[in-house]
Amino acid sequence: MKPHCRVILIEDHTVYRQTIRKTLDATGGYLCVGEFSNLEDTFDAIDTGCAADLVLLDLGLPSMGGIEGIATLREKLPDARIIILTAFTDRSTVFAALEAGAHGYLVKTGSPARLLQTLNEVAGGGTPLDPQIAGMVLATFQKLRPITEEETLSGRETEILRLVAKGLTKQQVGHELGISPHSVSGYLRRAFDKLHVHSLPAAVSAAIRRGLLDFSEDDEIP
Repeated sequence: MKPHCRVILIEDHTVYRQTIRKTLDATGGYLCVGEFSNLEDTFDAIDTGCAADLVLLDLGLPSMGGIEGIATLREKLPDARIIILTAFTDRSTVFAALEAGAHGYLVKTGSPARLLQTLNEVAGGGTPLDPQIAGMVLATFQKLRPITEEETLSGRETEILRLVAKGLTKQQVGHELGISPHSVSGYLRRAFDKLHVHSLPAAVSAAIRRGLLDFSEDDEIP
């Protein structure tokens, strides 16, 4: 029997937090091992043995804010993947969260089905962005500065980042492009070096902001 994916839920709104937990419990594939209203209590629980595969994190928390807490969560739970679940959709908050190390960004107005889809994508190694977030990013961000030749992504690097942004895992990207997952990792590492980042979400974020990644011709943004 496939083990449950352990989830820590950090949300200060009691009713919403309970709703999310019920959604998780109803799937049979996820186990909420801890629910907290602030990061301080979360850290205490982690320090005493609470561990998780996924962290659902609100940003508008009392005391320490969600973005501020991402680095500590990644330090304390290095193997966990962090999904932002929040009402904040302004561009500075979105990119601050992604560049701090979040693995996905979901807006609270989304359906339970979308939440579970995002959980599945992130658990599988994807980096999904909420459609509202992706649309906002593509509509409002321009190139921040001229891109040097050394920082220009190759066609293959760009295509791989595009597929990763749509939520595909390295294995799925390799299958679609006819290359090995190891080769996918190699292209991603070179893209990281050119973009001066160290994670998939930050690479996608930086590529979109610099105008290197464009979804304008796609029929649908995931």
